[in-house]
Amino acid sequence: MKRLACRLAALCALLFAGVTPPADEAHAAEAPPLTAGHTYALRSEANGMFVAAEINAPGTQAGKLRARTAGGPEALGSWEKFTLHTADKGVTVALRSEANGLYVTTEVNYSDPYAGLLRARGATVGDWQAFRLERQSNGTYALKSKATGAYVTAEINDSGADQAMLRARATSVGSWERFEMVDLGAPGEADLPAPRLPATAEDFRVMTWNVCAGTNDTCGNHRVTGDVLADQIVARLGVAAAAYDAVFLQEMCETHARAIETRLEAATKTGWHVRFAPIRYTVDGSALQAARNCAKAGTDGNWTDRGAYGIGLAVPEASTWYRAHALTSPPNELDGTTWTRKEQRTVLCATIEARALQFCNAHFSSGLTSDDSTGTYREEQAAQLESIVHAQTPAGYRTVFGGDLNVVPPDSAAPDGPKGALTDLYAADRECDEGLWPERPRDGRATKPLTGREIKIDYIFAPDAAQIACDVTADAGRSDHYPVTARIRLSG
Repeated sequence: MKRLACRLAALCALLFAGVTPPADEAHAAEAPPLTAGHTYALRSEANGMFVAAEINAPGTQAGKLRARTAGGPEALGSWEKFTLHTADKGVTVALRSEANGLYVTTEVNYSDPYAGLLRARGATVGDWQAFRLERQSNGTYALKSKATGAYVTAEINDSGADQAMLRARATSVGSWERFEMVDLGAPGEADLPAPRLPATAEDFRVMTWNVCAGTNDTCGNHRVTGDVLADQIVARLGVAAAAYDAVFLQEMCETHARAIETRLEAATKTGWHVRFAPIRYTVDGSALQAARNCAKAGTDGNWTDRGAYGIGLAVPEASTWYRAHALTSPPNELDGTTWTRKEQRTVLCATIEARALQFCNAHFSSGLTSDDSTGTYREEQAAQLESIVHAQTPAGYRTVFGGDLNVVPPDSAAPDGPKGALTDLYAADRECDEGLWPERPRDGRATKPLTGREIKIDYIFAPDAAQIACDVTADAGRSDHYPVTARIRLSG
């Protein structure tokens, strides 16, 4: 039987005295930057109310979750909005509050009547922030705390400031434990605005670089902070930094965006936006996807969260529209009793309407044994990228696109496949190294060092009528890719 408990202020003070967070919870977190990731709202089946994080609650109840907001999704504010994250490729999910940038935490050390209270106060993701999602027959979800093994309950019969508070304390699932996960979409999903015409002549530069700063522990940028990564990026732009209009970044972290934006502005003396789109995983037991989190920065006992792992697109502040496009990616597969979990890849685009320019950054599936080894999905991803650039873009835009496409060019002498994946892209647009060698026109200089050899898998494309040329510096630095820089001239 669910308990109707009496709350006394003096008792609460005694109950909470001496309760301290684990070591990796000690750091405060900033509210996350605006990204192209989806946000969600949780609606309790028991009372029909949306869950809110009580950001202004005092002391040890700050960020307490309650199912208490009425109305429809259009009326929700940041207190009711959460992004989904995973630190284990979708085995469990963490919820991060849009209001304060902190992760929902199960208060394992609290005593009754607050044992298992849920609060948005975790600065990193650990067991206290991890939940298993169990889809119910009616499409709702039960959330089971990894820390306690108990289901999250909305305490409908409690009163006052505790009415419908969320606690991980149930051993079975009823209406109090069932929540609808309402997908609120992502920013930048409005229709792409028409370009301002006539288009003007343009002369600018673009760089693409897989910075290898997210989850790959063999890279020197593994666990790197934003300021350190930003310095590397600006150094690669060099003395011509002010001539750049776009920087495509792969395998960066969400919290890197602000530092990169700040350093670009200092180097170019002009304003920038750094957009971000997460790489996601399908969450076990659900029809939902969660952003994979980057490895934490720091060391044991002093970890700092770096947010989601994904791709970034730096563009001038005149850009007002952006959107992430999900790419068809390999699904999770069951090998005997073991699930092989696959990254769900994306394209991130932004426009400068006043200049009739669009930039799109992509990161295709890796082609490793566990991630599209046959190339089927990378071929489909290339077709989707071409559709985004052409069929889904209003007439008049000049689109410059590229990124880490994880396939070799059609005329490459390397044995890697599928060599035909980019054939249509080369036919419709011009790659920055295209025509470098007459005997292999659809090829280019290597961008990815491998053991004993190198291959080209990083690209910058411009409209076929553009003048475009590449520079490739065979120095990966702390990454595992060479940066590619392109000089582009567009006619009016």
